[in-house]
Amino acid sequence: MPILLTCAVLGLAACGAEKPATTAGPAATSASAAPSSAAPSPSAAAMSDKELCTAAEKINKDMRAKLMTAVQSGGDLTKQTGAILTELGDRVTELAGTAGDGKAATALKEFGAEAGKAGSAADPGTAADNPAMEKASKDINAACKTAGAPTTF
Repeated sequence: MPILLTCAVLGLAACGAEKPATTAGPAATSASAAPSSAAPSPSAAAMSDKELCTAAEKINKDMRAKLMTAVQSGGDLTKQTGAILTELGDRVTELAGTAGDGKAATALKEFGAEAGKAGSAADPGTAADNPAMEKASKDINAACKTAGAPTTF
């Protein structure tokens, strides 16, 4: 039951269906390369909402793959879920910082803050199950759908 709750809390619709990650190899070899490959340098022009949403969905898929690996590997799922939520929060917050003040960027910043709080909680899965995180997820999905790059947060 905790595994199903974790999947539901993270909004990972594909949690029950294993999908191969198309970028798992390169991302796994260098953790510092993963965030920079999803976002341009701060000196670059602000991303459009469509570019932002496309990059956010890539991060979301990367985190799904990490969650599936954590679930399948056994171990301390609470600790692993916390680390995944913290990384998810950090990566989407960093990504949102490369964009302007659009709806998608605002929702990503809110989601990132909530994911970070949940990741550092004693019970991350339960902490992530909150109205603010749910609202931010819905806001991201709505903004990205409007931008032409649907997401599944």
